[in-house]
Amino acid sequence: MGDLGLGQEFHTWHQFSSFFDDWCEKHKVLFIIASLKPLISLRQNPLHYQPSLAATLRFRFVRLICKHSGTYVGQSTIDCPASITLRLGPKKDRLVVIEASLEHNHKLSEVEFAHYFKRHQLEASMGLPIRITNSVSKRFLAPDLIWNLEDYSKAKDKGMCELLSQLDGLFKSDPAAKVKLVFQEDVAVLNSIFLATSHMRSLVQRFPRCLYMDKAACVNSEFELYSVLCQDGNGRGRECAYCVARRGVPDLVIFIVASLVQSAPDIKLKVKCLTVGAGITDVDAVEEVLPCARVQICRLQVLEALYRKARELAVPKEDKVRNLLHNMANASSPRVYSQYLSDLEDVAPLPFLQYYLEHWHHNKGMWAECWAFERNCDCPFLEHMSFHQQKLRSALSPPLGLAACVRGLLELQALRVEMAALNEERVSELYRAVCPPDSAALIAEELGLAKHANYHVKEVPEGFLLDGGICSFLVSRDLAACSCSIYVSSRRPCRHLFATRLWTGQPLYDPGLLHAPSGGEGQDT
Repeated sequence: MGDLGLGQEFHTWHQFSSFFDDWCEKHKVLFIIASLKPLISLRQNPLHYQPSLAATLRFRFVRLICKHSGTYVGQSTIDCPASITLRLGPKKDRLVVIEASLEHNHKLSEVEFAHYFKRHQLEASMGLPIRITNSVSKRFLAPDLIWNLEDYSKAKDKGMCELLSQLDGLFKSDPAAKVKLVFQEDVAVLNSIFLATSHMRSLVQRFPRCLYMDKAACVNSEFELYSVLCQDGNGRGRECAYCVARRGVPDLVIFIVASLVQSAPDIKLKVKCLTVGAGITDVDAVEEVLPCARVQICRLQVLEALYRKARELAVPKEDKVRNLLHNMANASSPRVYSQYLSDLEDVAPLPFLQYYLEHWHHNKGMWAECWAFERNCDCPFLEHMSFHQQKLRSALSPPLGLAACVRGLLELQALRVEMAALNEERVSELYRAVCPPDSAALIAEELGLAKHANYHVKEVPEGFLLDGGICSFLVSRDLAACSCSIYVSSRRPCRHLFATRLWTGQPLYDPGLLHAPSGGEGQDT
C-alpha cells in the first residue's frame, strides 16, 4: 500500500488522525492503538517547548497495530504483523512516522470494515472508558460525575482533563448549571458540549417568547460555537445556552433546542418563535420540541445568500434578479409572492432558478414577509447576534482548545460585561421626560456609576445580593427597593437597582421606581 511511509511528518494530531481515517477508508484496513505516551505527563514538569504543543500534538510516541495482530488475549488468532509507529521528531514540533509495516497476512474484509470502522477514533479521549462515555451522553452531568471523569483522564488526556477542570469549577460556583458532554457512540470522541448557567436559565425562563439561534464563532478547525439568545425587557439579546459542536455533527439543532427545554422545562409551551440564521438548515423537527413555536429564518441573511449565489453564477441582468428577490422576500401576500416568482422564472437562468427552488422556495414560509411570525416588524436577530459576536471577540481568540473556549464563555457571564455596553444616556433621557431636573440629574449620575461598578450578583431568598468587595447591598425581589443609603434617603433608583435590573433583564426605565413604597429595606453590610 502506498501514500503512507517512513519519514512522513504531521504537525498536529488532528492532521494525522484525518489523514489516517482517509487512508484506512481507502484501503479498508482496521488499526487500533497498541501503546502511546502523552506529550506531557501530569506527574512531571513540562519541558519548555511542550505547553503550546500539548493540545495539538498530544503524544510523543504512538504505536498502531492491525486489529488482527493477536497481541491481546481474545483479540485475534491471525497474528497480523502490520503496524505503524510515530515518534516526536528531533525538532520537537511534529510527529514523524518511524515504522510503517503495511502488509497484512490476511484478507481484508469490506463487510468487517464497514461494521467496525468509525472516523475520529484516534481523537478519542484515551482516559475515558466507552461504557462511561455512552452513559454520559444521555443526560446532564452531575458534579460527582465530573470528578470521576477527571480521575479517568489524569495523566492520559491533558485536553480532556483541562476541560473537566473548567466544568468542575463551574459546578463549584454554580451547582444549578446544566452541562452535557456528548460522545460518539462506542467511541470516546467528544462531539459536543451543551452549557447553560443558572443565570442563563433564569433569563430564558423570564423571557421565553422569542429565541434566536445561530453559529456564532469558529472555535478551531474542528469545533464551532452555536449560541441561543433571548430578548430581555430592555430589548437586549441575552445568552441562554451555548453549544460547542464538532463540525458536521448531525441533528445538532434539535439537540440544542431539546437540551435547552430540558434545562428549563417551563419554556416548552411559552416559546412562540425561534429565529435561526440562514446557514442553519435542519429545523424541520423543532416544532416537535417547541409545539407552540414558529420557526423563522433570518430574511436578510437569506437575501444575502441569494445575492452571493447570483454573483457566483454570473447571472445576467443581476440587478433585476436582485430586485425580484427583494420583492419576493418582502411580499405583502402569498399572491404577490407567486407573482414575483413567476417573473423570476422568466428572467433567471436555469441553474440559479434550480438553486432557488431547491434551497429556498420550499421553506418560503420561514423567511418571506407575508408568512412572518410578526408582520411589518423589524426582526432583531441580526442586531442581537452582532452584539453577541462582538462580546465573543473580546473573550475568544481562535483557534482555541475546548477548555479555553469554555473558560472564555463563562467569563462573559458577568455583570461588568453587560454593563460595558449600557447606553445610559438613552435611559437618562426617558427619566428626564418625567422627572424634575434635579431628580433626573441624580438618576443620570447613578446610571453612570452603575456602568462602571463591579458587582457580583447573587439571588437570595430576600431578593438579590450585590457584593462590591467592600460593601454589599440587598435589592428587593421586586427590584424596586435597595438597602443602600442613597435609596433609603431619597427613594430614587440607585446604581444597585439599575445594575440588578440590567443583570436580570428587567427594564431600566420604570416610572414606578420614582414612587416606590417605603419599607422592606435592609442595612448596608
